Amino acid sequence: MRFLIAINLGPGAVSQHFTALAKELVDRGNQVVLLCPGRRHDLEEPDGNPAIYTWPSHRPTLLRDGIFLHRLLAKKRFDCLIGNFVAVNWICLVGAAARVPHRIAWYHTLSTQIDQDAPRRTVRGSMQRIRKRLVYKFATAIVGNSRAAILDLRKTYGVPARKCHVLGFALPDPMLNGVSEMFPKTPRKIVCAGRLHASKGQDVLIQALGKLIGAHPELSVEFLGVGPMRAGLEALATTSGVRPNCEFIGAVPHHEVLERMRAASFTVVPSRTEAFGLVNIESLSVGTPVVGSRVGGIEEIINDGLDGFLFKPGDVGDLADKMLLLWEDHELRSRMSLNARNKFLAEFAQPEATRRQADYLLTLTKPEHLSNA
Repeated sequence: MRFLIAINLGPGAVSQHFTALAKELVDRGNQVVLLCPGRRHDLEEPDGNPAIYTWPSHRPTLLRDGIFLHRLLAKKRFDCLIGNFVAVNWICLVGAAARVPHRIAWYHTLSTQIDQDAPRRTVRGSMQRIRKRLVYKFATAIVGNSRAAILDLRKTYGVPARKCHVLGFALPDPMLNGVSEMFPKTPRKIVCAGRLHASKGQDVLIQALGKLIGAHPELSVEFLGVGPMRAGLEALATTSGVRPNCEFIGAVPHHEVLERMRAASFTVVPSRTEAFGLVNIESLSVGTPVVGSRVGGIEEIINDGLDGFLFKPGDVGDLADKMLLLWEDHELRSRMSLNARNKFLAEFAQPEATRRQADYLLTLTKPEHLSNA
C-alpha cells in the first residue's frame, strides 16, 4: 500500500511517533510519503522510502497548499492519507476529491482545552468548528489519541462511532536513546512540563505548593514551557509566597525535558482538561511517577496508586495531599518509579507499540473496513 502522512518533522514526541510509524510501514513493504510544512528544500527526499515532500506554506491552510496536494495525489496513486493538525482539512477534502480510498484524520486536542485557552468564543472560532464538522464528513476514519478524545469528537462534531478509533502515542525508550545524567537526581525537585496556558493548570500546582512550603521549604518546582500565562503565574507564585521555590525554565529541547524528569522525585500534570498528555508517558519512560489530574487521557494512562496518583482537577487541597504523600514516603516513590518504567515498556515504548499500531492501521485500511464518507 501507499501511505501519505502529513506531519511536522522535528525532535518532538509527536514527530518521533509518526516517523517511527512510517518506518514500520516501510519495513513491511509499503511505500510512504511524509508531507511536512514550510517548503523546506533541505528536507525533501522525493526518491526515498519514506519519501519527504514539503507543503508550500508554513501552515498548510492556503489555496496553494490544496493545489499542491491535488497535484501530488495525481502524480502518485495513494491508498491512504493520514492528516494531523491543520493539514487534516486539505487531506480530507482534496483526498476525497481525488478519490483516495482511505482518509484518516488524527484528533489531538479536546474542544474543552481550546475553549479554556481561548475563553472568548470568536466568530472565527465558531466558523472553524463548523468547518471541522464538514471536514470530518470527508474522512473515512478518525483516530483519537485516547478514549476521551473520541468521546469529545463525537459530542462536539457529531462523528459517527463507526469512524472512530483509538491509538495512543508511543516513544522511543529514552534509557536506550541517549538519556544520561545531565542533571543529578534531586530529591527535593518536582517537574511540571507543558504550555503555560489556562488549560494546563499550573496555577493549581503553585497554590498547592503554597500549602506545603511551610513544613517543607526545600520543595521546588521546575516549570518547563512557554506561553501567555507566564507573567500571571510568576505573580501568583509571589503572592503565594513560593516564588523562590518556582523556577520558570522556559522552552527546552525534548531530550532535556526527559533529563529533567529523570532527575526529579515526581512529575505533576495539573491539567484541567487533556486529550492525552504526552508528558505523562515521557515521565513514565524515565521511571518518574506522575501526580496528574483525573481528567481525559491522563486517567487512561496513570494507574492511581500504582505508578502515580490522580487528584480532582482544580482541587488545590487534593493535589497538595497527594504531593505530600509521595514526597514523604521514599519507599512508595521507589515502588511507583519501578511501576512507571514497567508501564511505559509494556504499553508505550517503541518499537513494540509502533508495531501494534501498524497492524491496526493496515487492518483499518483494508477494503472491508472502508467507511462511507
